[in-house]
Amino acid sequence: MSHDDEEDKPTVVLDLNALKKQKLVEEENLANVVEEIEFDVLAKADEKSAAIAYEAPKDKRMKIILFDLESDFFKKSMKDLPLGHSYIHAKTLEELNSALRDTVFQILVMNYDANAKAVNQLVAQVKKKFPHTKVLIVARDLNPERVAIHAKTPSGASGYYQLPIEPKKIQKEFEKIKG
Repeated sequence: MSHDDEEDKPTVVLDLNALKKQKLVEEENLANVVEEIEFDVLAKADEKSAAIAYEAPKDKRMKIILFDLESDFFKKSMKDLPLGHSYIHAKTLEELNSALRDTVFQILVMNYDANAKAVNQLVAQVKKKFPHTKVLIVARDLNPERVAIHAKTPSGASGYYQLPIEPKKIQKEFEKIKG
C-alpha cells in the first residue's frame, strides 16, 4: 500500500460544538420525560391514597369480623377497607368463636379462595348458631349464576363480593347486608 491510498480514504470531520448542543437538547428532553413520569407516579399514588382513605359514614358503621383461615389475606388487606368500622381480625377458630359471642349485629367476612370447603362449613354453622351475624364471602372469581346457586344452599352467605377490595364498593355491600 502506498501513502497516496491512505489520503484517498474519506475523512470524518466532527463539529464538536454541534455535538455538544445536540447532547444538551437530548439531556433536556430526557429530564422532561423523567419529570412527567415522576408526576404521573405521584398522581397515581395520590389517587390510590384517596381511595384508601375512604371513611364509612358515621350512621353506617358496624362491627366487622375478618376471618383469616389458613391465610393472611385480611391482614394484608386492612389498608383497603373503609375506615370507621369496628374491625376484629380473627386468625384462629378460638378468636372467631370469641368474636361471634357478641350479640350485636355484625358481619363476618370470609375469604372463599383460602379454603372453600372450610368456609362453606363455617358459614352453615354461623347461620344456625348466630342469627345476629351475617356473612359476606369474598372471592376472586364470582359469577352471578354460581352466586345465585350458592346463596340457596345451607352454606349460602348474606352477601358476595368479588375481589379486589375497593373501599366504597365493599362499603355498599356491607350496607346492603345490614339492610
